[in-house]
Amino acid sequence: MHKFKIEATKFTLVGAANFMLTFIVFTTMLKVLQVNYLLSLVAAWVIGMIFSYILNFSWVFKPEQKIDFKARFFRFFCASVLSITLNMLALSYIVERFDFEPFYIQMVLLPFIVAFNFSTAKYWSLRRSSGGKRKEFLS
Repeated sequence: MHKFKIEATKFTLVGAANFMLTFIVFTTMLKVLQVNYLLSLVAAWVIGMIFSYILNFSWVFKPEQKIDFKARFFRFFCASVLSITLNMLALSYIVERFDFEPFYIQMVLLPFIVAFNFSTAKYWSLRRSSGGKRKEFLS
């Protein structure tokens, strides 16, 4: 349980940093550049996904000694695509159906997205190899 708490805390800190980064990108594109809210969300997501993958791999879960941009990244990417798709569908549905401000709806959706992302990272894309040991790579 102790390891889970440490991972959850670190994941939350990475998430907070990612939130700030994506918040700035999303808000700047939406409010300053007046880019469509869905395009703003996608741009913020791409930047945040790469940032999050690197920090979650190297600091939070540490499944291996060297960062892997092959199979693990592909799984992380797939989980992220599912996450952003669900996010976009929910955001679009609520904005279009109820004519709510996209900014506030996205803020309400965030806790659900964070829980989904933690679960997929911990239990699927960034989990350690079988046996619970990190693979060692030679340079």
